[in-house]
Amino acid sequence: MSVYKSKRGESSIQFIEVARKIECHTLEQCLKVPKRYTFLLTTRIMSLASDVYDRVVSANSIYPMNQHEAQTRRDHLIAANAALQSLDRQLGLLAGVLRKNPENFKGFETAFMTWGELINEEAKLISGIRRSDRVRYKDLPD
Repeated sequence: MSVYKSKRGESSIQFIEVARKIECHTLEQCLKVPKRYTFLLTTRIMSLASDVYDRVVSANSIYPMNQHEAQTRRDHLIAANAALQSLDRQLGLLAGVLRKNPENFKGFETAFMTWGELINEEAKLISGIRRSDRVRYKDLPD
């Protein structure tokens, strides 16, 4: 059964799809960056984007039956958020380097805007999941 577009809500696992989009967008854009920045910047950027995706998938695969498992899930979400913030910082560094050579920066204006939107959306989604988990798992046994 279909749901009208105006009646659709946000999926509870939307944070996984946004993390996947971040990783895909990062890969596409890192391939366009001049090769001299590969070992210093883009390798780290790609690693952080992959880490965000891996951590949210890992967190989603945990179905807590006790407080320890809930804490493990929380730890994965915290690590995903930390990687996301590090990714944002590294992208700022890449933007600064690319802006020094305007011929290298062509085509990256919209890429950095897209990255920013995706990172903000993912940060909000992870925060929402952590908030809902806190309420959902507060009564689990130790």
